[in-house]
Amino acid sequence: MCANMKEFQTVSEKIFELEQKKAKKKKEIDDLDKEIKQLKSETSSYMKKRQKNILTVAGLEVLFTAFTRPTFDKEAFIAGEEDGEATYHKYLRDIPMERVTVRLAKAQV
Repeated sequence: MCANMKEFQTVSEKIFELEQKKAKKKKEIDDLDKEIKQLKSETSSYMKKRQKNILTVAGLEVLFTAFTRPTFDKEAFIAGEEDGEATYHKYLRDIPMERVTVRLAKAQV
């Protein structure tokens, strides 16, 4: 607890500085996430074009996985509904998704 107004001011300024620093880091992270997403999209296109799921390049292993994901939360949608499961399946839409993973290749001996 602050003993006087001077300590209170110091603590408040420190909080403000840290929040500004956090906001700057968050923006940097958001920018990096956007760039990663764009690069993964390019990688995904390349892998689909060549019909490959795994490629090894420069000591890195690139894995491509295509899958579908349902758009509803089944438990929440069915709860308390008469004929809920049938309605759920009627409106269920599978969204095609793609996952690209880049990791170090296993050492070849």
